Amino acid sequence: MDQKSHCGDRYAFQETATTAQGKILLATVPRSRLIVGSVQNRRKFLSQSLNVAQPDAILSDLDFEGWFFCESQLTAPWGLALPGGRLAAVHAVLEGRCRIDLGPTGVSRDLEAGDVAFLPLDTPHALRSGRDVEAIPVADLPGLDRGDRRMVRLHHGGGGDQVTLLTASFRTTGSLPPVVLSGIEPLIVIPADNHAKLGLLLELCRTEHHTRDFAQSAVLRRLGEVLFLVTLQVLSEQGSPGTGWLSAVSDPRLGRVLEAVHTSPGEAWSLNRLAEIAGMSRASLARRFRERLGVTPLSYLTMLRIDTAAASLARNRQMISRIAHQSGYSSIPSFTRAFVKARGMTPSQFRRHAQMAREDGVLQPE
Repeated sequence: MDQKSHCGDRYAFQETATTAQGKILLATVPRSRLIVGSVQNRRKFLSQSLNVAQPDAILSDLDFEGWFFCESQLTAPWGLALPGGRLAAVHAVLEGRCRIDLGPTGVSRDLEAGDVAFLPLDTPHALRSGRDVEAIPVADLPGLDRGDRRMVRLHHGGGGDQVTLLTASFRTTGSLPPVVLSGIEPLIVIPADNHAKLGLLLELCRTEHHTRDFAQSAVLRRLGEVLFLVTLQVLSEQGSPGTGWLSAVSDPRLGRVLEAVHTSPGEAWSLNRLAEIAGMSRASLARRFRERLGVTPLSYLTMLRIDTAAASLARNRQMISRIAHQSGYSSIPSFTRAFVKARGMTPSQFRRHAQMAREDGVLQPE
Protein backbone atom coordinates (compact mmCIF):
# COMPACT_ATOMS: atom_id res chain seq x y z
CA MET A 1 0.00 0.00 0.00
CA ASP A 2 1.25 3.50 -0.76
CA GLN A 3 1.10 6.42 1.61
CA LYS A 4 0.80 9.93 0.17
CA SER A 5 0.99 13.25 2.02
CA HIS A 6 -1.51 15.91 1.08
CA CYS A 7 -0.48 19.59 1.21
CA GLY A 8 -3.94 21.16 1.26
CA ASP A 9 -5.71 22.56 4.27
CA ARG A 10 -8.28 19.81 4.55
CA TYR A 11 -6.40 16.51 4.73
CA ALA A 12 -3.31 15.39 6.63
CA PHE A 13 -2.57 12.34 4.50
CA GLN A 14 -4.15 9.84 2.12
CA GLU A 15 -3.94 6.08 1.70
CA THR A 16 -3.73 4.70 -1.86
CA ALA A 17 -3.10 1.40 -3.61
CA THR A 18 -1.22 1.19 -6.92
CA THR A 19 -2.83 -0.77 -9.77
CA ALA A 20 -2.16 -1.04 -13.49
CA GLN A 21 -4.75 1.67 -13.99
CA GLY A 22 -3.04 4.02 -11.54
CA LYS A 23 -3.52 4.81 -7.88
CA ILE A 24 -6.81 4.03 -6.11
CA LEU A 25 -7.68 6.45 -3.33
CA LEU A 26 -8.65 4.28 -0.39
CA ALA A 27 -9.10 6.82 2.36
CA THR A 28 -8.18 10.25 3.67
CA VAL A 29 -7.63 11.46 7.21
CA PRO A 30 -8.61 15.07 8.01
CA ARG A 31 -6.05 17.29 9.70
CA SER A 32 -8.47 17.69 12.57
CA ARG A 33 -8.10 13.96 13.28
CA LEU A 34 -4.37 13.61 12.63
CA ILE A 35 -2.61 11.18 14.91
CA VAL A 36 1.02 11.95 15.53
CA GLY A 37 3.20 8.86 15.33
CA SER A 38 4.37 6.15 12.99
CA VAL A 39 2.87 5.18 9.65
CA GLN A 40 1.74 1.93 11.28
CA ASN A 41 -0.21 3.84 13.94
CA ARG A 42 -1.85 6.05 11.35
CA ARG A 43 -2.85 3.01 9.31
CA LYS A 44 -4.23 1.35 12.42
CA PHE A 45 -6.34 4.44 13.08
CA LEU A 46 -7.53 4.48 9.47
CA SER A 47 -8.48 0.78 9.52
CA GLN A 48 -10.43 1.09 12.74
CA SER A 49 -12.15 4.43 12.20
CA LEU A 50 -13.06 4.99 8.57
CA ASN A 51 -15.65 3.36 6.32
CA VAL A 52 -14.25 4.09 2.89
CA ALA A 53 -16.13 1.71 0.57
CA GLN A 54 -18.45 3.17 -2.02
CA PRO A 55 -21.45 0.79 -2.33
CA ASP A 56 -22.92 2.74 -5.25
CA ALA A 57 -19.77 2.24 -7.32
CA ILE A 58 -19.78 -1.46 -6.48
CA LEU A 59 -23.48 -1.92 -7.25
CA SER A 60 -22.96 -0.35 -10.67
CA ASP A 61 -20.85 -3.39 -11.62
CA LEU A 62 -23.64 -5.88 -10.97
CA ASP A 63 -25.42 -7.14 -14.05
CA PHE A 64 -29.05 -7.73 -13.09
CA GLU A 65 -30.90 -9.07 -16.11
CA GLY A 66 -34.31 -10.45 -17.07
CA TRP A 67 -36.40 -7.75 -15.39
CA PHE A 68 -40.11 -8.58 -15.04
CA PHE A 69 -42.61 -5.84 -14.29
CA CYS A 70 -46.27 -6.07 -13.43
CA GLU A 71 -48.77 -3.30 -12.79
CA SER A 72 -51.74 -4.81 -10.89
CA GLN A 73 -55.18 -3.35 -10.29
CA LEU A 74 -56.96 -5.64 -7.84
CA THR A 75 -60.37 -5.52 -6.15
CA ALA A 76 -61.29 -7.51 -3.04
CA PRO A 77 -61.47 -10.38 -2.59
CA TRP A 78 -58.33 -11.43 -4.41
CA GLY A 79 -55.24 -13.55 -3.81
CA LEU A 80 -52.09 -14.07 -5.87
CA ALA A 81 -49.57 -16.89 -5.42
CA LEU A 82 -46.13 -16.01 -6.76
CA PRO A 83 -43.67 -18.88 -7.31
CA GLY A 84 -40.51 -16.90 -6.56
CA GLY A 85 -37.29 -18.25 -7.92
CA ARG A 86 -35.94 -15.02 -9.32
CA LEU A 87 -33.14 -13.20 -7.60
CA ALA A 88 -35.22 -10.53 -5.87
CA ALA A 89 -38.63 -8.91 -5.91
CA VAL A 90 -40.04 -5.53 -4.91
CA HIS A 91 -43.77 -4.82 -4.39
CA ALA A 92 -44.77 -1.17 -4.05
CA VAL A 93 -48.32 -0.53 -2.79
CA LEU A 94 -49.47 2.55 -4.69
CA GLU A 95 -53.08 2.50 -3.44
CA GLY A 96 -55.12 0.51 -0.92
CA ARG A 97 -54.21 -2.23 1.57
CA CYS A 98 -53.20 -5.89 1.30
CA ARG A 99 -51.27 -8.66 3.02
CA ILE A 100 -48.10 -10.53 2.10
CA ASP A 101 -47.32 -14.06 3.34
CA LEU A 102 -44.08 -16.01 2.91
CA GLY A 103 -45.19 -19.62 2.90
CA PRO A 104 -41.86 -21.36 3.66
CA THR A 105 -40.99 -19.03 6.54
CA GLY A 106 -44.40 -18.25 8.03
CA VAL A 107 -43.61 -14.52 7.92
CA SER A 108 -46.64 -12.27 7.25
CA ARG A 109 -47.06 -8.51 7.09
CA ASP A 110 -49.94 -6.13 6.45
CA LEU A 111 -49.19 -3.54 3.77
CA GLU A 112 -50.80 -0.19 3.04
CA ALA A 113 -50.39 2.58 0.48
CA GLY A 114 -46.81 3.85 0.56
CA ASP A 115 -45.26 0.59 1.78
CA VAL A 116 -42.51 -1.18 -0.14
CA ALA A 117 -42.07 -4.93 0.41
CA PHE A 118 -38.58 -6.16 -0.49
CA LEU A 119 -37.79 -9.88 -0.92
CA PRO A 120 -34.03 -10.09 -1.53
CA LEU A 121 -34.10 -13.72 -2.67
CA ASP A 122 -37.66 -13.77 -4.09
CA THR A 123 -38.96 -16.45 -1.71
CA PRO A 124 -42.27 -18.04 -2.85
CA HIS A 125 -45.00 -15.83 -1.41
CA ALA A 126 -48.62 -14.75 -1.64
CA LEU A 127 -50.31 -11.38 -1.82
CA ARG A 128 -53.99 -11.22 -0.84
CA SER A 129 -56.74 -8.84 0.17
CA GLY A 130 -57.36 -10.65 3.47
CA ARG A 131 -55.96 -13.32 5.74
CA ASP A 132 -58.24 -16.18 4.65
CA VAL A 133 -58.48 -15.44 0.92
CA GLU A 134 -57.26 -18.21 -1.37
CA ALA A 135 -54.18 -17.33 -3.40
CA ILE A 136 -54.30 -18.39 -7.07
CA PRO A 137 -51.09 -18.88 -9.10
CA VAL A 138 -50.64 -15.62 -10.98
CA ALA A 139 -49.89 -17.39 -14.28
CA ASP A 140 -53.39 -18.99 -14.16
CA LEU A 141 -55.30 -15.72 -13.84
CA PRO A 142 -57.46 -14.76 -16.86
CA GLY A 143 -56.90 -11.04 -16.22
CA LEU A 144 -53.18 -11.20 -17.01
CA ASP A 145 -52.50 -8.98 -20.05
CA ARG A 146 -49.23 -9.82 -21.79
CA GLY A 147 -49.82 -7.45 -24.70
CA ASP A 148 -46.79 -5.38 -23.74
CA ARG A 149 -43.86 -7.78 -23.86
CA ARG A 150 -41.87 -5.58 -21.48
CA MET A 151 -44.54 -5.06 -18.86
CA VAL A 152 -47.47 -7.26 -17.77
CA ARG A 153 -50.73 -5.72 -16.56
CA LEU A 154 -53.11 -7.56 -14.28
CA HIS A 155 -56.78 -6.78 -13.60
CA HIS A 156 -58.36 -9.19 -11.14
CA GLY A 157 -60.72 -9.47 -8.20
CA GLY A 158 -64.29 -9.49 -6.93
CA GLY A 159 -65.20 -5.82 -7.29
CA GLY A 160 -64.58 -4.63 -3.71
CA ASP A 161 -61.90 -2.34 -2.28
CA GLN A 162 -59.20 -1.56 -4.81
CA VAL A 163 -55.45 -2.05 -4.50
CA THR A 164 -52.81 -0.92 -7.00
CA LEU A 165 -49.40 -2.62 -6.96
CA LEU A 166 -46.20 -2.14 -8.94
CA THR A 167 -44.03 -5.25 -8.93
CA ALA A 168 -40.44 -5.50 -10.16
CA SER A 169 -38.44 -8.71 -10.08
CA PHE A 170 -35.47 -10.02 -11.98
CA ARG A 171 -33.22 -12.96 -12.44
CA THR A 172 -29.60 -13.32 -13.45
CA THR A 173 -27.12 -15.92 -14.58
CA GLY A 174 -24.41 -14.11 -12.62
CA SER A 175 -22.75 -15.45 -9.50
CA LEU A 176 -22.22 -12.13 -7.76
CA PRO A 177 -25.77 -10.70 -7.30
CA PRO A 178 -26.87 -13.51 -4.93
CA VAL A 179 -23.80 -12.79 -2.81
CA VAL A 180 -24.67 -9.09 -2.72
CA LEU A 181 -28.18 -9.87 -1.49
CA SER A 182 -27.09 -12.43 1.09
CA GLY A 183 -27.55 -11.88 4.80
CA ILE A 184 -30.74 -9.81 4.43
CA GLU A 185 -34.02 -10.85 6.06
CA PRO A 186 -36.35 -12.73 3.63
CA LEU A 187 -38.98 -9.96 3.86
CA ILE A 188 -38.41 -6.31 4.67
CA VAL A 189 -41.21 -3.74 4.65
CA ILE A 190 -40.22 -0.09 4.41
CA PRO A 191 -42.89 2.60 4.87
CA ALA A 192 -42.30 5.34 2.32
CA ASP A 193 -43.29 7.91 4.96
CA ASN A 194 -40.05 7.07 6.76
CA HIS A 195 -37.84 7.96 3.82
CA ALA A 196 -38.24 11.10 1.71
CA LYS A 197 -36.56 9.74 -1.43
CA LEU A 198 -38.63 6.56 -1.37
CA GLY A 199 -41.82 8.56 -0.85
CA LEU A 200 -41.00 10.79 -3.81
CA LEU A 201 -40.31 7.76 -5.98
CA LEU A 202 -43.65 6.15 -5.09
CA GLU A 203 -45.42 9.43 -5.84
CA LEU A 204 -43.84 9.38 -9.30
CA CYS A 205 -45.07 5.80 -9.75
CA ARG A 206 -48.61 6.82 -8.75
CA THR A 207 -48.58 9.80 -11.11
CA GLU A 208 -47.32 7.74 -14.02
CA HIS A 209 -49.89 5.03 -13.29
CA HIS A 210 -52.75 7.52 -13.54
CA THR A 211 -51.58 9.57 -16.53
CA ARG A 212 -51.42 6.82 -19.18
CA ASP A 213 -49.05 8.99 -21.20
CA PHE A 214 -46.84 7.97 -24.10
CA ALA A 215 -44.13 5.45 -23.10
CA GLN A 216 -45.82 4.83 -19.76
CA SER A 217 -44.69 1.21 -19.47
CA ALA A 218 -41.07 2.17 -20.21
CA VAL A 219 -41.18 4.87 -17.52
CA LEU A 220 -42.68 2.48 -14.95
CA ARG A 221 -40.00 -0.10 -15.75
CA ARG A 222 -37.25 2.43 -15.12
CA LEU A 223 -38.95 3.51 -11.91
CA GLY A 224 -39.08 -0.13 -10.83
CA GLU A 225 -35.32 -0.46 -11.29
CA VAL A 226 -34.70 2.73 -9.33
CA LEU A 227 -37.12 1.51 -6.65
CA PHE A 228 -34.99 -1.60 -6.14
CA LEU A 229 -31.75 0.37 -5.85
CA VAL A 230 -33.24 2.97 -3.51
CA THR A 231 -34.57 0.16 -1.32
CA LEU A 232 -31.01 -1.21 -0.99
CA GLN A 233 -29.86 2.32 -0.21
CA VAL A 234 -32.44 2.64 2.57
CA LEU A 235 -31.38 -0.71 4.03
CA SER A 236 -27.75 0.36 4.11
CA GLU A 237 -28.71 3.58 5.92
CA GLN A 238 -30.70 1.65 8.50
CA GLY A 239 -27.68 -0.38 9.51
CA SER A 240 -26.12 -3.49 8.04
CA PRO A 241 -26.84 -7.01 9.30
CA GLY A 242 -24.17 -9.10 10.98
CA THR A 243 -23.42 -11.06 7.82
CA GLY A 244 -23.82 -10.55 4.10
CA TRP A 245 -22.63 -8.03 1.55
CA LEU A 246 -24.13 -4.95 3.23
CA SER A 247 -22.24 -5.93 6.36
CA ALA A 248 -19.00 -6.48 4.44
CA VAL A 249 -19.15 -3.23 2.49
CA SER A 250 -19.75 -1.34 5.76
CA ASP A 251 -16.69 -2.94 7.37
CA PRO A 252 -13.74 -0.50 7.14
CA ARG A 253 -11.27 -3.25 6.24
CA LEU A 254 -13.40 -5.43 3.96
CA GLY A 255 -14.94 -2.37 2.36
CA ARG A 256 -11.53 -1.25 1.09
CA VAL A 257 -10.87 -4.69 -0.37
CA LEU A 258 -14.25 -4.74 -2.14
CA GLU A 259 -13.73 -1.29 -3.60
CA ALA A 260 -10.23 -2.14 -4.80
CA VAL A 261 -11.27 -5.28 -6.71
CA HIS A 262 -14.37 -3.63 -8.14
CA THR A 263 -12.31 -0.65 -9.30
CA SER A 264 -9.78 -2.89 -11.09
CA PRO A 265 -11.09 -6.47 -11.43
CA GLY A 266 -8.47 -7.27 -14.06
CA GLU A 267 -5.60 -6.38 -11.76
CA ALA A 268 -3.26 -9.23 -10.74
CA TRP A 269 -4.66 -9.40 -7.23
CA SER A 270 -3.24 -11.85 -4.73
CA LEU A 271 -4.31 -12.62 -1.19
CA ASN A 272 -1.13 -10.85 -0.01
CA ARG A 273 -2.04 -7.60 -1.81
CA LEU A 274 -5.65 -7.70 -0.63
CA ALA A 275 -4.53 -8.35 2.95
CA GLU A 276 -2.21 -5.34 2.73
CA ILE A 277 -5.08 -3.12 1.57
CA ALA A 278 -7.23 -4.41 4.43
CA GLY A 279 -4.46 -3.94 6.97
CA MET A 280 -4.86 -7.56 8.08
CA SER A 281 -3.02 -10.84 7.89
CA ARG A 282 -3.94 -13.17 5.04
CA ALA A 283 -5.55 -15.66 7.41
CA SER A 284 -7.57 -12.98 9.21
CA LEU A 285 -8.79 -11.47 5.92
CA ALA A 286 -9.79 -14.86 4.52
CA ARG A 287 -11.62 -15.79 7.72
CA ARG A 288 -13.52 -12.50 8.07
CA PHE A 289 -14.36 -12.39 4.34
CA ARG A 290 -15.82 -15.91 4.46
CA GLU A 291 -17.73 -15.17 7.67
CA ARG A 292 -19.43 -12.14 6.08
CA LEU A 293 -19.83 -13.25 2.46
CA GLY A 294 -19.65 -17.03 2.52
CA VAL A 295 -16.81 -17.14 -0.03
CA THR A 296 -13.08 -16.47 -0.03
CA PRO A 297 -11.66 -13.17 -1.38
CA LEU A 298 -10.25 -14.87 -4.48
CA SER A 299 -13.51 -16.74 -5.15
CA TYR A 300 -15.33 -13.41 -4.96
CA LEU A 301 -12.80 -11.94 -7.38
CA THR A 302 -13.42 -14.78 -9.84
CA MET A 303 -17.19 -14.19 -9.66
CA LEU A 304 -16.65 -10.49 -10.29
CA ARG A 305 -14.36 -11.11 -13.25
CA ILE A 306 -16.72 -13.57 -14.93
CA ASP A 307 -19.77 -11.36 -14.36
CA THR A 308 -17.89 -8.32 -15.71
CA ALA A 309 -16.80 -10.31 -18.75
CA ALA A 310 -20.35 -11.57 -19.32
CA ALA A 311 -21.65 -8.00 -19.26
CA SER A 312 -19.06 -6.98 -21.85
CA LEU A 313 -19.90 -9.97 -24.05
CA ALA A 314 -23.59 -9.11 -23.94
CA ARG A 315 -23.27 -5.37 -24.53
CA ASN A 316 -20.47 -4.80 -27.02
CA ARG A 317 -18.60 -6.43 -29.89
CA GLN A 318 -15.11 -6.30 -28.42
CA MET A 319 -12.87 -9.20 -29.33
CA ILE A 320 -13.03 -12.02 -26.80
CA SER A 321 -9.26 -11.87 -26.35
CA ARG A 322 -9.54 -8.22 -25.27
CA ILE A 323 -12.38 -8.98 -22.84
CA ALA A 324 -10.33 -11.86 -21.39
CA HIS A 325 -7.36 -9.55 -20.82
CA GLN A 326 -9.50 -6.82 -19.25
CA SER A 327 -11.00 -9.44 -16.93
CA GLY A 328 -7.62 -10.54 -15.60
CA TYR A 329 -6.96 -13.64 -17.75
CA SER A 330 -3.64 -14.02 -19.55
CA SER A 331 -4.96 -16.29 -22.32
CA ILE A 332 -8.20 -17.16 -24.09
CA PRO A 333 -8.02 -20.87 -23.01
CA SER A 334 -7.77 -19.98 -19.31
CA PHE A 335 -10.60 -17.45 -19.69
CA THR A 336 -12.77 -19.96 -21.56
CA ARG A 337 -12.24 -22.66 -18.93
CA ALA A 338 -13.22 -20.28 -16.11
CA PHE A 339 -16.22 -18.97 -18.07
CA VAL A 340 -17.54 -22.45 -18.92
CA LYS A 341 -17.18 -23.51 -15.29
CA ALA A 342 -19.22 -20.51 -14.14
CA ARG A 343 -21.80 -20.17 -16.93
CA GLY A 344 -21.99 -23.62 -18.52
CA MET A 345 -21.16 -22.31 -22.01
CA THR A 346 -18.27 -20.75 -23.88
CA PRO A 347 -17.93 -16.97 -24.17
CA SER A 348 -18.95 -17.15 -27.85
CA GLN A 349 -22.05 -19.19 -27.02
CA PHE A 350 -22.94 -16.77 -24.23
CA ARG A 351 -22.66 -13.80 -26.61
CA ARG A 352 -25.03 -15.42 -29.11
CA HIS A 353 -27.48 -16.30 -26.31
CA ALA A 354 -27.41 -12.72 -25.00
CA GLN A 355 -28.06 -11.36 -28.48
CA MET A 356 -31.14 -13.56 -28.87
CA ALA A 357 -32.39 -12.53 -25.42
CA ARG A 358 -32.12 -8.83 -26.36
CA GLU A 359 -34.09 -9.42 -29.55
CA ASP A 360 -36.82 -11.25 -27.60
CA GLY A 361 -37.16 -8.48 -25.01
CA VAL A 362 -37.42 -8.71 -21.23
CA LEU A 363 -38.17 -12.17 -19.88
CA GLN A 364 -41.81 -12.91 -19.14
CA PRO A 365 -43.05 -15.03 -16.24
CA GLU A 366 -43.25 -18.74 -16.86
